[in-house]
Amino acid sequence: MTAWSSLDPRATAAWTEFAATGAADADNERFQKRLHRPGWVHAYPPVVFHGAAADEVTDLGLRLAELVSEFPRRVFGDDLEAWAAYLGLPAEDAELMISALRHPRTGRTATAIMRPDLVVTDDGLQLVELNVSTPMGGMSTIAPYTEAALDSDYARFLAARGLTPGAAATSHVWLDMFVGLLREHDTERPLHVFEAIANPADSDSGRRFFVDMIRSGGYEISCGLVTDLELDEEGASFEGKRIDVVVTMYTWHETKTYVPPGLTRRLMELDIAEKIDFIGAPATALHDNKANLALLTEPEFDHLLSDEERALARAHVPVTFRLRADTLDRALAEREELICKPASAYGGKGLAFGFTQDDGQWRALLEERLADPRETYVLQRRLRPAVVDVPGADPAGREVVLAPLVFGGRFAGTFLRQAPPRSASTINASSGAEAAGVLTFEPYPEPPHTPPPPPSYKEL
Repeated sequence: MTAWSSLDPRATAAWTEFAATGAADADNERFQKRLHRPGWVHAYPPVVFHGAAADEVTDLGLRLAELVSEFPRRVFGDDLEAWAAYLGLPAEDAELMISALRHPRTGRTATAIMRPDLVVTDDGLQLVELNVSTPMGGMSTIAPYTEAALDSDYARFLAARGLTPGAAATSHVWLDMFVGLLREHDTERPLHVFEAIANPADSDSGRRFFVDMIRSGGYEISCGLVTDLELDEEGASFEGKRIDVVVTMYTWHETKTYVPPGLTRRLMELDIAEKIDFIGAPATALHDNKANLALLTEPEFDHLLSDEERALARAHVPVTFRLRADTLDRALAEREELICKPASAYGGKGLAFGFTQDDGQWRALLEERLADPRETYVLQRRLRPAVVDVPGADPAGREVVLAPLVFGGRFAGTFLRQAPPRSASTINASSGAEAAGVLTFEPYPEPPHTPPPPPSYKEL
């Protein structure tokens, strides 16, 4: 995949014609207003890929998600303690994660929701991390973005030329995955889902999509801090209402800061006792660790890869290694070509670029991070994203990340982020990147299975 050969030329030509009518500015204003989320900008005009490019991203995303999430088990077998030790996890964190994974009920969510982040480079797509977490970024973008795109003047302009953009049925795939995680509930009433957040300052307006999606499946929903749940021997309640399902819309990184370990453990115990369904952290946390990529690039594990897997890793995974006392000299020597990342953080938090610091500053940073008792870090080869021309962008040149969502092993749409070239910044919405859902003109049939609404889930 060369730089931006993915754009459908029919959409590019139509955009040129539409922009010449003078209608684009007003259409963009309506588009942004419809999608408004504080701190977010959405890419306009809507991004349309040709079918082959969309299929390439889908296929690569699925293959990499499966490889990265499955390979640690191949390396360590069922020795989860050895895996946690390789990742360098603090003992308290590791014990909680391992407890969640060891039990079939709490471990069932471990890799249910994944998102590989693929940077577009002149050498093809490069995997910078595999996100494995319930509050997956992009989930609240793709479906609303597609809906807004189809209701734009630009879409009507395309329709007049026989072109209708579409995208994967993100909500349907998520709900299918969700139903598959639930136990059999003996109730005639709709199940009550609690969307749990951890940070009291978390007011993500994208959550309205999650609420609407849950309700579209026939469920009731409440939202609040996980620490405000009332737990007893019979399960969980919130504001006097009995809760059937707790979905953690926070990461392990947030868990460590805001959620007492005793609360997490109690929620796990209630799940094991089949009093609630507890979906999310900490079952995902061993998989959602950037040091797992090092398993694919460190020579000592190379023999465990098949020829096909080895070729996939060499082509699409940049060299990654753990920051440890025995790798410090290497990290110092290769400063200009490395980025240092917290292993459990997200959204570009805590990234440090070696080329922006002198030798003394870089050493001081790495030594400080080596001594950090709460977080582990990885070094990854710095990529040079391709600068590609995007229709409607000003300036036209953009760096791009493509992030296919994988729910229950199924493709659920591609989240796109694009930003003007910046030498020491991430391509994240938190750092000003524009967000989008990737569209194509290919037909998107109804998904084969859409979960029926309650009242009864016995037949599921």
